[in-house]
Amino acid sequence: MTPRRMPILIVASWYPGVDDPARGRFVADQADALAATGRMDPLVVSFDSAIVDGDQVSRVEELGTVTRHRRQGLADHPDVVNRSAWGLPPGVATTRLPILAGIGRATPGGSDGDLRREAILDFVERLDLRDLPTGIVHAHTAYPDGYAAAALAKRLGWPLVITEHASFVARQLRQPAERQRYLEAVATASRFLAVSDVLAGELAAAIPELSGKLEVMPNTIPLDDYTPVGLDRRRPEELLFVGYRKPTKGIATLIRAFADVHAARPGATLRLIGRSPTEEVENGWRQMARDLGVGDAVHFDAPRDRAGVARAMTEASLLVHPSPRETFGMTTLEALASGMPVVATRSGGISGILEDARLGLLVPPHDSRALARGVLRALDQRDSYDPHILRAAVEPYSATVVGQRLVDLYDGLVQTADTPRSTSDGRLGWEGTANPLPQRILVVAHETTRANAFLEAAPEDLLRRITLVTSGDGQAGALPDGIGAVVRTNDEIMRELGRIGLLGPRGTIASRVRRLARNPFAAIVRRLWLGRLNVLRWQAVVAGTRATMQRSDEMTRLIADGPIEVVCMDTVDHEAVEPWITDGSLRPAPGGLLWLADRWTSAQDASVTPSRSSTSAATRSPTTAQS
Repeated sequence: MTPRRMPILIVASWYPGVDDPARGRFVADQADALAATGRMDPLVVSFDSAIVDGDQVSRVEELGTVTRHRRQGLADHPDVVNRSAWGLPPGVATTRLPILAGIGRATPGGSDGDLRREAILDFVERLDLRDLPTGIVHAHTAYPDGYAAAALAKRLGWPLVITEHASFVARQLRQPAERQRYLEAVATASRFLAVSDVLAGELAAAIPELSGKLEVMPNTIPLDDYTPVGLDRRRPEELLFVGYRKPTKGIATLIRAFADVHAARPGATLRLIGRSPTEEVENGWRQMARDLGVGDAVHFDAPRDRAGVARAMTEASLLVHPSPRETFGMTTLEALASGMPVVATRSGGISGILEDARLGLLVPPHDSRALARGVLRALDQRDSYDPHILRAAVEPYSATVVGQRLVDLYDGLVQTADTPRSTSDGRLGWEGTANPLPQRILVVAHETTRANAFLEAAPEDLLRRITLVTSGDGQAGALPDGIGAVVRTNDEIMRELGRIGLLGPRGTIASRVRRLARNPFAAIVRRLWLGRLNVLRWQAVVAGTRATMQRSDEMTRLIADGPIEVVCMDTVDHEAVEPWITDGSLRPAPGGLLWLADRWTSAQDASVTPSRSSTSAATRSPTTAQS
């Protein structure tokens, strides 16, 4: 009798999705490594964020609506668990649970951890867990995911493992409510893993309760995705940065340093692969490069899939990693695996690997002159770097090594668990389904700009199945081509806003100043009413969307043949479709847009034998690799 594989429930808010294929790629790599051992059967539980609106009172209503829709979708839908996730290799089952997001401390149902905990417990009620062997619940970050996963581990009677990645733990622990929940997760965990020695030291100092539980377990890298290339085949003076172009990543330091490098080496270029958090931030970096006289030598490239990043790492001469703070630093490993030396700041994480001068150089953080000197020195001695030595330094982080370490850890915890273990053979019941998609799917997404993060990445086959209900702006090109049908709600919403008096000119700056001078308390009163005005605006959006749908010939045709599946993006969209769900005309999906993209991926993989190869995923969809 062949022993069944061990079930591993992975709880991770950070996980690649169609909106951001770089988010939590390290979690996906670890799940792949576990599945590749042939001993583990991972299921990733992640989340679909429904952004809230309104005030505290209306948010309670929104929470209730989203919760009802989630539970109905979980109860009725055959594809609660998808066989694959967007842009990732087939073989790791995934689900995405709708939760409220964007409320902060005003969350009516408690904290972000409470909302995740409730969603996870809803989900586990849907699974058939009878006769399962004892497994592991593994959460990535202690709060909110570890806190939520603790309730799941208790429900199942399985050991809980938490891996901490977050660079903002110190900030969490300064907040009394978050600290309390963080420590609750720590108390429940059987093992608490840090991704680097530096982070482990910080956690041990901040949380004495970790004594006996803390262990260092690094992120893993799929070495086969990266090819070591000698410097003779590289662009001799190209510098490379890969990652989010956020201020906290040291981008300003990098651009200033490059200006000094360029002054000494006029042929040098800098290539930044990734994206900025906002268009304003992106424009700021471009302007900085122009102001420093290197605008033509700095190239701001869009995010690339993993294959594209791996290719870029065989072309440049040097990776520059200017971040002042990292808990790990995946791009350092990726560069070394590609045979490329690295110049990095002392940022914690695994930057200590560069103490070996054969691999690159370390410089102080926040010091552009020191970074420039390090880059120039590395370029001067680039012929001395051996790509095979660089790659060999990464071997301890390979998927094979880290995957086996996790298997050994899990085995030890399960052997001491109190839950009886099943040894029957067969496959687990959560491996995911890959049913064909229906020909028509209703997607309700009032905020067109946010929906476009999904729509612009969606393949033609999925787009043509979608009837989209959205406000839009009425301008050509606002939505990608190929969508099956679009129902625009903007006119009805504007009529509703006008009916309740929320439209009309606010006046010039001078007229507002005169009003303030005549009645200085009026501004305070208006501020106090902003919450109420926001509720009125939210109600107008709901009413306008419903009116549009009621009068739409497309909607009439859509639901004529029976209940049709509806995928909602934000809470206002859930509220808008409530009457049709109540009367049975629409059937809520168990997830949002991320889940829908995963479901399409699973359907594409239905005729493909699951494998650990990333080839099918690379040809199927764009997987951005950022750190």
